[in-house]
Amino acid sequence: MDRSSAPSFNFINLSHPDELKDEETQLRIRRLAMAEVGKRRRKPKTRRERNEVVLEFRDPVASRIGIDRLGAGELDPFIPYPVDMDESSRSLIANVFRHNGHHSRLLRGSWWPVGISHAASFHNVLANSHLFKLREHNGHYASEDDAVSLFHYTKAVRLVSNDINDPNKNTSDELLGAVASFMCHQYILGAFAGWENHRHAMMRMIELRGGIDNVTREEFRITLSWSDLCGAFSQDIPPSIPMPRRWELDSRSPPSSPRPQSAISLAWKSQLPMRLDWISIFDDVTQLISLDRIFSDKELEGAMTSGSWMEPTMIRLLNMRPLQQGNEQENVIEEVCRLGMVLFLSPLWRHLGALPVWTFQHTQSLLEILNSNLVEWNDLKPLLLWTVYFAAIETKDPAERNQFVFMLAVLMSGMRLKQWEHLMDVVKGVLWVERVFGSSNDALREEVMGIISGVDSSVGELPVAGPSNA
Repeated sequence: MDRSSAPSFNFINLSHPDELKDEETQLRIRRLAMAEVGKRRRKPKTRRERNEVVLEFRDPVASRIGIDRLGAGELDPFIPYPVDMDESSRSLIANVFRHNGHHSRLLRGSWWPVGISHAASFHNVLANSHLFKLREHNGHYASEDDAVSLFHYTKAVRLVSNDINDPNKNTSDELLGAVASFMCHQYILGAFAGWENHRHAMMRMIELRGGIDNVTREEFRITLSWSDLCGAFSQDIPPSIPMPRRWELDSRSPPSSPRPQSAISLAWKSQLPMRLDWISIFDDVTQLISLDRIFSDKELEGAMTSGSWMEPTMIRLLNMRPLQQGNEQENVIEEVCRLGMVLFLSPLWRHLGALPVWTFQHTQSLLEILNSNLVEWNDLKPLLLWTVYFAAIETKDPAERNQFVFMLAVLMSGMRLKQWEHLMDVVKGVLWVERVFGSSNDALREEVMGIISGVDSSVGELPVAGPSNA
């Protein structure tokens, strides 16, 4: 190839995306582009060049991934942000897009358009991004704002205060989204009194709109439900907003799909044939996990095909209140299993990209129920063992963990399980995801077997009946 036909490149270096708006820069780009057009219009010098056809082959999977991830890079210079962006703000936005778990991308498809719809929402996006950066740096979530997050949060408060008194804006989608962003901010901090105040304001605005059905833009509708769910879940209270239609469709397994065989499901329906609320959720979760490829070895493929079924499942569990129907034995069993399912799903939720997932209320409630109710589980005792196992690995409170570990030892002895592997066979026989829980039992095994060994050498055997339920 001679020098005249060799490709040439011209580079225009920019230090900031806003330089694309500069007239001199745009003029330079046009000149270079027109020069290339002029070159292309010149006749080729050889017959071969006149008849040459260039074919370019691209991997269709790679192309599809590129389309799916459009806008999912560190920063999109073409989006008109609702506030002036400095270097700190750009860094915080880049941090938002650094977390590309498939589930977080699905949710981001709703809350990101809401986040850039109003300056107040956007400032809370920046504040929340900074809180996540603090977590990465400190190893735990902050319980209060620092100077950076407080700066953006205060900006958001002032902007909402201006709009809330404007009758043309005080029930708009954009202002509803801004209030939802405050709820998310308080939830990340674990400040649920503040979250409740903002939820009250949101529900009042929805009432003035004439009801939730009048919020018709899907991204706003899902964002409102998410902000309601995250705080309700953390406190184990029913959500205030019914789940969106899209979530309803995702909450149950496809009716045409064959369900995996479950001995636990059959035992439940035999022992409690009139209590089908929890077991219907159990059956759906069993099926949905088997269909969700993110929990298999094909994680990349799963990231592009999995549905968002976790949120509606959590709403179904939060709306279940067996103990409101009384303290009969079947109500206690169903409530224990409801909490067990929440504690089983919470690490899966994190695995899918939902952060934070607060479960302190669930482990505390479970411990209170187990310590105050004596129940005969009969053939459903594997469900009790399964629930206590996931409570033990989920709790962050050392005193709670010690009690759950002791309960596991009591159950292991009462069920005549001689080896730790036998206990794990029972747990895995209920419901299990190896990818998420595969290494969860190492420390727990030592603690439980230490109790078993100590009792065997001094007393002979743990009592079959523990403090309440074994």
